[in-house]
Amino acid sequence: MPKTLVYGNEPYLIDKFRKKLMEQIETPEMNFMDTEEFTEEEKRFICQYPLFGEKKVLFFYAKTLEECTDLIEFIQKRGKNADVYLFPKKVDKRTKVYRMFASDETQVYNKVAQDVLGKTIMHYIKKTGCEITGHAYQLFLQLINYYSDETNLYDVIHALERICSVKKITKEVVENMVMDREEEDIYSLIELIMRLQYAQMYRQADLILQRQQNNVISILSLLLRSYRLAYKMQICNCSLKDIGVAYRTFVPKLQADSCSQAMSILNEAVVRVKRGFYNPEVALKTTLAKLSLLTLKGE
Repeated sequence: MPKTLVYGNEPYLIDKFRKKLMEQIETPEMNFMDTEEFTEEEKRFICQYPLFGEKKVLFFYAKTLEECTDLIEFIQKRGKNADVYLFPKKVDKRTKVYRMFASDETQVYNKVAQDVLGKTIMHYIKKTGCEITGHAYQLFLQLINYYSDETNLYDVIHALERICSVKKITKEVVENMVMDREEEDIYSLIELIMRLQYAQMYRQADLILQRQQNNVISILSLLLRSYRLAYKMQICNCSLKDIGVAYRTFVPKLQADSCSQAMSILNEAVVRVKRGFYNPEVALKTTLAKLSLLTLKGE
């Protein structure tokens, strides 16, 4: 009896896969069940022979894969007449229950790649008979912020439906119709500095200033912490894990002397802001420029 684990961070693709499965079920009123519980009723369904069709199908929804353990153990021993698809919201690959699935028993649907996203957007716009300017397209990508945790293809499609209500999609149309889903992210800011992506770097700085205008010292301090961690890693020749820091932390990839110079730049900026010598917005953007120049020299 086949069992399939279905998970990922793109619900639109998971729903599309589920819909395709539903269309293939013969006599679903007899041969289909979706559930969030594993009771005697589910056990009977799994063990029964299909009626007016070739197979029975069970969809099981759970918050975590661990909640599926009893069901998996049951179908391995007794379930022979149904295809079982498990849809947990969270999957920990380190667990014993995950190792119960062979590689061909998993379907992973994560966010699409940047080029696929771009093709999807342009295909939708052309299909509706609309046109979009280059500036409007770039702004759309920026505002929709697809790769954030809170955004998925449903949000992208909803935004596309709104802007395609007009034939000529301009930057002004996007500004008025698309919800701003951008998020300030100090780690993204550091990554943009390292990649020397100046436009995106200053855009991220603007986002941070909009939401934390009176907290520039804290932002500079977080940047300083990251360069200190990078300095320590270089001096000790160790990893983030070795020094007990969460993997989510992004640290600059610079040599120790460059990290030391960056720390001096940031310390000076913090002191000047505290003493009122620096306007907070000027301090942040000037410091970013100096750190970018340091990164450029370090390449």
